[in-house]
Amino acid sequence: MAIPFKSPEPKHRFIINKEKRALSNHFDKRLVPASSKNRLLLASWNIANLGAQKRTPGALKLIAHILERFDLIAVQEVNDNFVNFDKVVKLMQGEFSYFMSDTAGNQERLAFIFRKDKVTPGKLFSELSFRPIQYPKRNVTVNWSKKGKPQKQVFKKFRFSPFDRNPYIGSFQAGKINFTLANVHLYFGAFQNSKTEKDRKKYARRVLEIYALSRWSSGRIKKHTTYDKDIILLGDMNVPCMKKTESTYKALIKFGWKPVDYATRTGGSNLGNDKTYDQMAFAPGSIGNRIKKSGVFDFDKAVFAPLWRRLSKKHSARKALSQFNRHVKHHLSDHRPLWVEIAIN
Repeated sequence: MAIPFKSPEPKHRFIINKEKRALSNHFDKRLVPASSKNRLLLASWNIANLGAQKRTPGALKLIAHILERFDLIAVQEVNDNFVNFDKVVKLMQGEFSYFMSDTAGNQERLAFIFRKDKVTPGKLFSELSFRPIQYPKRNVTVNWSKKGKPQKQVFKKFRFSPFDRNPYIGSFQAGKINFTLANVHLYFGAFQNSKTEKDRKKYARRVLEIYALSRWSSGRIKKHTTYDKDIILLGDMNVPCMKKTESTYKALIKFGWKPVDYATRTGGSNLGNDKTYDQMAFAPGSIGNRIKKSGVFDFDKAVFAPLWRRLSKKHSARKALSQFNRHVKHHLSDHRPLWVEIAIN
């Protein structure tokens, strides 16, 4: 089950219109384009525990304000109770609609929100699952440390388990291009540098989920019967860093997929600004060649300015940031939206 973030005390009350203006100004500061005729703004956002924890009407309006900047958004962590998600879409300024999957691990759904006057749904919507005969089996290397010394454990012929949350596949058209999105929230399990073999094996499971997704998409673009070969992998893949020494990242790029390299320019997709859990990956020579701009929108640098001033006067910088982020993730999320601008003319 999802573990909701507790409401911080004392509660922070904010003025919605002031926060919206701050977000709008920050969009411009971060050079996030406005929606335009010949460009598609595609985004992915893990909105933590959406429906699993209480959010104020004001918080839902701020989430809607962030989402409405984009034309097509893959959303993760929509709860079985999707009432708040539905409210958010209805609060978005413009003509938006959505599709969503049924529940899986942690009682979560995956969803697509799209601008109806710009994005047209295609004919393919499904969850991705494999038959047992298709389950990959391979050696998975886990790097960890013991008393500060690097260690390496190889799980030989480690077998894929079914996805904890099946990826949600959706096809769309925008302008002159057609494409298929694979919206994912992949298994986390445990950190790579875990002390116990049991936890390191959980990390190996995460690696295999990413490998299986990458292998599947690579196979689909080679088949003439594929509905649309322009496949984009996006969502919360739980890839901690984009380095070839990181096993999850190696699994993502093994079949030639090219993730958007945002960390060197805008930092992490988490509030701590040090992790690249959220990813958007394109096949070489595909729709990825149409990318004009990309980035991560760090909304946490714009919202709740009075709260930040109050906390920073009262606490050390480290403690103030910790307290501040508790409010941010409770009202909004602990993940930031990842976005790309794609030419569609």
